[in-house]
Amino acid sequence: MNRNFYKGKYFIVFYSLDDEELLYMFDNVREICRFKEIEPTRYNINLINIELYRALKRENRLIKFLTGEPMKVYIFNAEE
Repeated sequence: MNRNFYKGKYFIVFYSLDDEELLYMFDNVREICRFKEIEPTRYNINLINIELYRALKRENRLIKFLTGEPMKVYIFNAEE
């Protein structure tokens, strides 16, 4: 199976606020669109990418857009 990872080599991973519990893991932004039940249009993909970029730049990595609940987001190299 050929997988399309985020930026070619990353998983997008969401953890609980205490970093103890893995909540969600996605290969790419299109999978997030399917999870959120929104059309994977260029516009929606760009909105998600912006949310991810902003959260990853913050020191606390806090994000709420996925389910409305606060959680932390990380990207992990799929090759490791």
